[in-house]
Amino acid sequence: MKKSAVGLLLALLLSAALAGSQLAPEVRARALKVIADLEKLEQGHGRPSSRPAASYTVSESDLNAWISYRMATEMEKYVRSCELHLHPGNQAEGKLVLDLSGTPISAVLPARPELYFSARAETREGKIRITMDELFLGTQRLSSGFIDTVIAFVAGLEGQKATSLGDWYPLPYGIRRLESQAGRLICYYK
Repeated sequence: MKKSAVGLLLALLLSAALAGSQLAPEVRARALKVIADLEKLEQGHGRPSSRPAASYTVSESDLNAWISYRMATEMEKYVRSCELHLHPGNQAEGKLVLDLSGTPISAVLPARPELYFSARAETREGKIRITMDELFLGTQRLSSGFIDTVIAFVAGLEGQKATSLGDWYPLPYGIRRLESQAGRLICYYK
């Protein structure tokens, strides 16, 4: 899977908290279960099948654990935590804490800005895109384009091409679409 600044941020917006670089054993265990389940889906995806699309449901806490695990194993250096609450209709709200200390942008923003957001996802044909409905830095409302500015900044620091949160990005292999409900995410695959 290709790593990119926007890919990781997108994943974070669909997941939850990383309390630091060390994962608690129960978080690691939940994350490894999700990883094993996704690997099973990937292995079965290549086989021809006439059966209708199937689904895999992951709880909000297991999804959060998976993202925390990815952040810890991919050594994410700009995102300290992301807590997401899933709602029906592919909507979510959450809190994203960045660590911009030691970067040029920390002269303009707090070194550890706390961003609160509500967003919705659209998925189809194995791809996803995010629309930011509301975004706040603490209690100050920001333009939804602020996230694209952060993505461009982080991409520049990493020497990567900047993209937009609203672009279409591939879902994990085999997953065709997602549907959120209160506290859980349903992944449809075939």
